[in-house]
Amino acid sequence: MTDTLRNFLLILTPVLFVANLVQSFFYLPESSRRESGGHMSNILYYALLFLFFGAMMFSLLASSLPLMWVAIELTTLVSAPLITYHRSRESLEAMWKYLLICSIGIAFALFGTMLVLHAQSTGSVMWYKAGFAFVLAGYGTKMGLAPFHTWLPDAHSEAPAPVSALLSGALLNCSFFAIVRVREMMPFAATPFCDAAMLALGILSLAVGAVFMVRQTDYKRLLAYSSVEHMGLVIILFSLALSRSETMLWYALALHIAAHSITKTLLFQTAGNLLLAFRTRAVSVVQGLGVSMKGHAALWLIGLVLICGMPPSLLFFSELCLVLVSPIWISATVLMLLFIVFAAMMKVGLSMTFGRPVSSFEPVPKRLLIIPGALLILLVVAGVFSVFAIVA
Repeated sequence: MTDTLRNFLLILTPVLFVANLVQSFFYLPESSRRESGGHMSNILYYALLFLFFGAMMFSLLASSLPLMWVAIELTTLVSAPLITYHRSRESLEAMWKYLLICSIGIAFALFGTMLVLHAQSTGSVMWYKAGFAFVLAGYGTKMGLAPFHTWLPDAHSEAPAPVSALLSGALLNCSFFAIVRVREMMPFAATPFCDAAMLALGILSLAVGAVFMVRQTDYKRLLAYSSVEHMGLVIILFSLALSRSETMLWYALALHIAAHSITKTLLFQTAGNLLLAFRTRAVSVVQGLGVSMKGHAALWLIGLVLICGMPPSLLFFSELCLVLVSPIWISATVLMLLFIVFAAMMKVGLSMTFGRPVSSFEPVPKRLLIIPGALLILLVVAGVFSVFAIVA
């Protein structure tokens, strides 16, 4: 399954990169025109963006654990400057937070990798377990799993929209694949511990994401905590697919990764457009989109419905599979937390779409709707097709 997942991500990652590269061509000139402060040169931005893409592909293609570790570290080094594109104090703080926390995580992953390689030579189950624990904590930091997620809301909210979309839609997947690679090497005697650890972190991440979304007043941070929640669901699906040997869970895992990545790209790009128009991330200020920015209102509200896993979202089928196959206590916990997430998302989405306008805004060019609009059409068509395929 590792090779299949690698091939799947080798297709998905370039698609996400191209979508955000094209959006950057539209977004950056408009952002530069509207902002009063300085910003990174566009040449440096695109150079770092291509290096970021190359590092992610390197992490997927790496033939050994040490090479994979180098690639994941490279993703940190080349993506950190992209967060400071706007040269603000907040973005600089977010970059250093990202570098510090992820560097600690990567150090944990390196130590865990060394322990796993040592365990291969000794055959000690204890060293395998210890190595996997450090790897899970280390790469789990880059994946955004709680309680190692604290860099993620700041980095995703401060970065320019196309970079936020890549961090959430592509980078987190590469970090997850690193965990998959190490888990594949575990002997049978160590697998119950590994799967239980992943399940615990997954449920914790889902809970933390749900709780912090409830009273969120920043719509980009709302999307960031949604990423924490969905990475929790991904690691839960992976742990259950391994422990229960259900083929349906493997399909649900791939479906969830793809649907989350594409939907989150759509939402972050739309959020970036709203930030250009209103110059604020405050939910209380960005109101009445249904009247003032109808196209963006449709993208935003439908995107939030899809990311919550409502039919015909592809996420609905992956989450339904998770609930149907899991033990009853896991199903009940996941359903309760997903209901909280849905309530938080809809509170923000409905308020921003149908609330009373309280601030003036500067319209954005219609070309900024091209990529998120195309992604929305892709998601809806795929969801409807899936419904008919299941019914038939």
